[in-house]
Amino acid sequence: MNIPKIDKKRLIQGFKSFFTKNMALKVIAFVFAMLLWGYVLTDQKPLREKEVPNVATSFDGEAELIAQGYCVRGDRSEILQNVTVKVRTQITNYAYVTPSSIVASVSLRNISEAREYDLPILATVTSALGVVQSITPATVHVEIDALVTKTIPITTTFSGELPEGYWADMDALSTTSRLDITGPKTDISTITHGECVVDLSEKTGTIYSTFDVTFYDKNNNVVSSDIIIGTLPTSTVRLPIYPMKNVPIDVESSLVGADNLAANHEIIKAVATPATVRLVGDQATLDKIETVSLEPIGINGLDTTMTVSGELIVPDGVRLLDSETVSILLEVREMVISQMYEQLEIQVHGRQGRANVTLSIPAADLTIEGRYSLVSMLSRSDVQLFVDVTGLTPGVYKLPVSVLVRDADATIELTTKISITEVTVTIDQPK
Repeated sequence: MNIPKIDKKRLIQGFKSFFTKNMALKVIAFVFAMLLWGYVLTDQKPLREKEVPNVATSFDGEAELIAQGYCVRGDRSEILQNVTVKVRTQITNYAYVTPSSIVASVSLRNISEAREYDLPILATVTSALGVVQSITPATVHVEIDALVTKTIPITTTFSGELPEGYWADMDALSTTSRLDITGPKTDISTITHGECVVDLSEKTGTIYSTFDVTFYDKNNNVVSSDIIIGTLPTSTVRLPIYPMKNVPIDVESSLVGADNLAANHEIIKAVATPATVRLVGDQATLDKIETVSLEPIGINGLDTTMTVSGELIVPDGVRLLDSETVSILLEVREMVISQMYEQLEIQVHGRQGRANVTLSIPAADLTIEGRYSLVSMLSRSDVQLFVDVTGLTPGVYKLPVSVLVRDADATIELTTKISITEVTVTIDQPK
């Protein structure tokens, strides 16, 4: 059978003629088709099924369940997972059927005892947009427990440190000491205590706020607060915080009779222990305080070192954090004087036989310093400079110049200074 060849040019010309001729007739046909389709949609209302994923679920009748003394046990986000709902709807409503237009719930209204249940998930489409055909998954596993309330003790602890120059009045601390918590009996019974942690970092004023509470079991393991039914309990903490300043104690100005000590005595040290005290108050008042004074301390006729108690005078407008009584060390000693002896002859100790000993410098100046009662009683005859040549053979030596004031004990107590520290000593054997 012979198949005639297709004339491509005539074919193209035919299509062109179809789309370019009788344009008015084609427009009328298109409009008629649109009207017919609109009639089908509005009058016949064809139905279609739409699968809607990620529909949120919730509990229905939970208030009534709680009123009966029961509650749902477990993590809500794990129990009430999103479901997929298949909806039969008119084609004109198809686009309006979304997760937000579907209400999915689990009814708790017929529960009357604490145990585990597999409850059906129910769903409806709002505004009559369609009819639910199926729900996936169709059920949810729920554990119902007795609802109980328990009172637990709450402790308050602190973390961080206040900025330098601030002080927290822990004696005025006010906190929540006990809390009532409500939830499933199985979980609530494991909680033994709670803790509230207050961070002191960067705090420069009174803390007065509520803080979250962490719950623990008997083994100090944290118990999730998700088990608590209702408002999560918090602890209210009030802690006054004030500016603080370390201020030195002025001992000198409190001494009465410092110029009337025992004869020839002087006070060389007067110090307080502690040397500073802590004051708190408003910053402007603290800035004006440089020292803290003491009640007058009489030291007339004092001739020995002693320790006394001193009472602080607290400035107005501030609070003293430390004891008002401090220990005062009063160190008193005899006055120290000095005496100079010029050109004392340097003697030779340990000369053997008839040996001839010659010194390069025969005399030296000596200054003696020490307590008044000792130095003032010395005379020139009490002081001796010498070199020791014991055991030395003839020759030339450089030897130190030694000092003896009365006896060895007195010499050790005194401070001596010689104008020369050593001399050249020549020892000759006599002819």
